[in-house]
Amino acid sequence: MKKLFALMIMFSLLLLSGCRDKEREFDIPREDKFIVGMEANYQPFNWTEDSPSPFNHPLNNFPGKYVDGYDVQIARAVAACLGKVLVIEKLEWDALIPQLESKRIDAIIAGMSPTETRKLSVNFTEAYYESRHVVLVMKDGRYANAKSVNDFAGATIVGQQGTIYDELVPQLIGATHGTPLESVPDILTGMLGGKIDGTILELPVARGIVESNPEFTYVELDPGFVVSETDAVVAIAVRLEETELMEAINRVLAVITPEVREKMMEDAVGRAK
Repeated sequence: MKKLFALMIMFSLLLLSGCRDKEREFDIPREDKFIVGMEANYQPFNWTEDSPSPFNHPLNNFPGKYVDGYDVQIARAVAACLGKVLVIEKLEWDALIPQLESKRIDAIIAGMSPTETRKLSVNFTEAYYESRHVVLVMKDGRYANAKSVNDFAGATIVGQQGTIYDELVPQLIGATHGTPLESVPDILTGMLGGKIDGTILELPVARGIVESNPEFTYVELDPGFVVSETDAVVAIAVRLEETELMEAINRVLAVITPEVREKMMEDAVGRAK
């Protein structure tokens, strides 16, 4: 039954990709929309594109722009099963929770970890992806052969502001904890300019960057980061009072098998170039 329902989800995604342009011609009532917020700047979870494809979705607040990624495929599956028309808003990371609380969006699907601090403001569904953390460095840099958290003495490591990445920097023994930056692209620019030696990312994100930018590489550490189970997963955020929506989304996530999720992520990494 789970496999059958998973196939139904994938069929629904194909239907939506084929008819979404027609849907945009109509004035859709607010209650029929499922409005999702994401950065659209965080490969392979979500990123912005300039032209439509079978995999991406129009950005509602950036006419002529589209968003693709693992988060987009999850959002499309959820919207299809809820019987809603998917609308995606591109928002800055720090604006996601405030915009959810103000009811501009209905959910955050943005590679967000369900930390205890965030749980004070929003409800989280069950996890829709679980990953591990690595360090992204320059391929020809002095830290390209690092093996453990003890191999970063003297390195300047910068994490994305407001994320677990920044919180993990002190675990790199002897490294300088640089001032966090607003986005991963900002950090990559700093690395290319020689001002930053590395950053901490989830493995799929690092893989996506390395596949499209050969100047970088990533190292998996042993011993590695000590990360709570909560910080190792990402989940969908909804408003605190939206318990029925959270339960409905959980029912959708429950039938997307680990194998399907991994295939969706591998495909997203392959497209994020």
